[in-house]
Amino acid sequence: MFLRHWIYYYLARFYLMLKRHDEAVEAYREALAAHPRFALAASSLGFLYATRERYAEAAEAFREALRINPGDADVWFDLGYVEQQQSLFAQALDSFRSAVRFNPTLDRAWFGMGMIYSAQRDYPNAVDMFRKAAELQPMNPHAFYELAKAHFALNNLDQVRKIIKRVSDFDPEVTQQLIRETGQLPEGVARR
Repeated sequence: MFLRHWIYYYLARFYLMLKRHDEAVEAYREALAAHPRFALAASSLGFLYATRERYAEAAEAFREALRINPGDADVWFDLGYVEQQQSLFAQALDSFRSAVRFNPTLDRAWFGMGMIYSAQRDYPNAVDMFRKAAELQPMNPHAFYELAKAHFALNNLDQVRKIIKRVSDFDPEVTQQLIRETGQLPEGVARR
C-alpha cells in the first residue's frame, strides 16, 4: 500500500508544477503530519520557503529535517544559506561547518563560509575557504573571482594575477571583470 505521506508529498510536487505554492506548503505539512519523521518533506518545505524568501520559516523546516536526519550535509548547507540571508552569520558558519563535516567535498558550503568571512573582512580565512571551493570545482569562476578579491584585499597581487591567468583559460567575462576591478593584467592575458 502506498503510504499517505507519499501521496501528500507528490501532491505538493504537483502543486509546485502548477505554481500553486500555498497549496504545496499545505501538502508538505500534511505529509509531515502523516509521518512526522519524513525528512524529505521537511527539507522540501524548507526549500520552498527559501525560494519565496521566507527565510525564518525555511530555517525552522530545515532544522526539523536535521532533527530527523542530522547527517544530511545538503540540508546543513541549506540551513546555513537561509541563516546567512537573515544575517545570522555565526549560526550560518556553524551550519556550513556541519555541512563540510558530513561532506567535505560540498564546495558550495566552503564558498558560503568564504562569503561570510569576506563580508566580515576576515580575508585570510576567506582565502582559505574560497581556495577550497575552487579546488573542488576548478571551473567555478565565482570561487576564483572571490578568491582573487580576497587576495586583492590582502594586497597579494601576485596571487591575483595568477588567478586572473587561470580564469582566462575558461571564463573571459570574469577575467575582464577582475582586470577592471583589481587593475592587474597578467602577462599573456589581453584586456578587452
